[in-house]
Amino acid sequence: MSSWNSSEQRMRGIIWRQRFRRVWEFTWRSSLTLLIPALLVAGWFFYQASKYNLDEVAKMPARTVLFDREGRECGTVHGTKRRLVDAKELPTFFKDALFAREDVRFMTHNGVDPRGLGRATLRNIIDFDFTQGASTLTMQLARNTYDLRAKKSLSRKALEIALTYRIESNFNKDEILTHYLNRIYFGAGCHGLEEAALTYFGKDATQLNRGQSALLAGIIRAPHACSPFRNLEGATRQRDEVVERMLAMEKIDLTTLEDIKAEPLELRDPNDELPSSGHAERALRRPLEMVLDSSQITEGGLKVTCSLDRDLQKKIEKTLNNLPLPRGSQAASIALDHRNGDILAIVGCLGEQPTGFNRALDMHRGLGISLAEPLINAAALERSQLPVPGKPVTTGRQLGETEMIRLLKRFGLDGQFGKGDDLYRGDFTVSPLELATAYATLLGGGQRPTPRFICKVENRVSELFNRPAAFFPAFSPESAPKTLSGILSGYSIARFDHWNIYLREDRIVILWIGFDKPQRLQLTRELTDLLETLTF
Repeated sequence: MSSWNSSEQRMRGIIWRQRFRRVWEFTWRSSLTLLIPALLVAGWFFYQASKYNLDEVAKMPARTVLFDREGRECGTVHGTKRRLVDAKELPTFFKDALFAREDVRFMTHNGVDPRGLGRATLRNIIDFDFTQGASTLTMQLARNTYDLRAKKSLSRKALEIALTYRIESNFNKDEILTHYLNRIYFGAGCHGLEEAALTYFGKDATQLNRGQSALLAGIIRAPHACSPFRNLEGATRQRDEVVERMLAMEKIDLTTLEDIKAEPLELRDPNDELPSSGHAERALRRPLEMVLDSSQITEGGLKVTCSLDRDLQKKIEKTLNNLPLPRGSQAASIALDHRNGDILAIVGCLGEQPTGFNRALDMHRGLGISLAEPLINAAALERSQLPVPGKPVTTGRQLGETEMIRLLKRFGLDGQFGKGDDLYRGDFTVSPLELATAYATLLGGGQRPTPRFICKVENRVSELFNRPAAFFPAFSPESAPKTLSGILSGYSIARFDHWNIYLREDRIVILWIGFDKPQRLQLTRELTDLLETLTF
């Protein structure tokens, strides 16, 4: 009996082993059959991903920011509405809020979060639609870098994953996070965390409080619909969801959550102007294009220290726009530091939005006898001739037309010169900048300063350009006048133009009034008196 049972057990064992072997063979053969196509598909997507240039991940056109001579921001030029930020400038609370909202396991996964991807895949199968994405920060960076934001599809997702693995293998986590936060869109036309912080709250990213950080982390998913400028209630709701998620993850406690919700957001009024000047920005484009190459201009992201004085720039803009000028006339002004040639302020036309033609730089108009006399006297002294006070024609005749023109050009004048006695009466054309430079030469004891707009240009790692003050020895010190009045004014010979020169210890301000199409100009007594009282 026992022998029979043992034989039966052996037979059963053999049968079960044979069944297991057949199941195993079927399983691995089926898996191999499925694995080969899967590997081929994966290989194809990785091949497609290899065609993308990874340098694009870190390449982001950004605003070139202008700073005045005191280090105060005074405008932006070139590039996209974006300002770059370094990893060390990211607030710790903001990073915690971002991870809680967008990618809990960012610091530990290799670009793709299997748990999140599996959960999203199951949800999509149940919904029979792409209702869940499970995109990590790296996947979002890949999608936004290479503009893979077309309609959701499996092929697009597969390519995105392949690119994600490439990014993770070439950049560390800090670099990925920084590139993501410099690239992502935050609504209101601004890209990147730094631009968003300035646009919404008027402060740098490093100065964001906890509530502001949570709000910005929250609106990433719907930057247009939840922009606090458009939908403050929706943006606040996103902030609350973020801090509640942080509470669930034990990143904050309940007391902290309530404190954050009670903090005022201190949202910037979108109607308030950021520190900028259209007149200054447009004037600075020209010298910038002379010192930068085309790629630096396109990519932007530079820090430019310029010669401007932000307060003086705003003051001159406001003054000119409020002058009771004759109807149809125009005005222009430029301020120059005669000690080093720094252009402190420039207004090329009336109005808040400057035109392409900058009258302070490009316009040449007649000067007139009263303002030409100090220049003619200096030219006479340079040739050891004594000026005849109040009689520039007599003074000029001592030198003659040819020599006078040669000496006037030493002031930096490059316009048209009249003939004979008319020349000595001021019949020559100057630009406001040239006139400021000429008088700076008089005040500088004959040393003509080279006008300077751009002092220094830096990128995030090095200095690209640095221009020190420069002078040209135009006249001997003995040729310069011993004293000059604080305010000089006068008409050109044809009375088409009116000039005012304001001489200060540290600057010269030139103000021109006239018509673009020259015609006789007559200032009212009210305006003339007002011009004599202006303080720049």
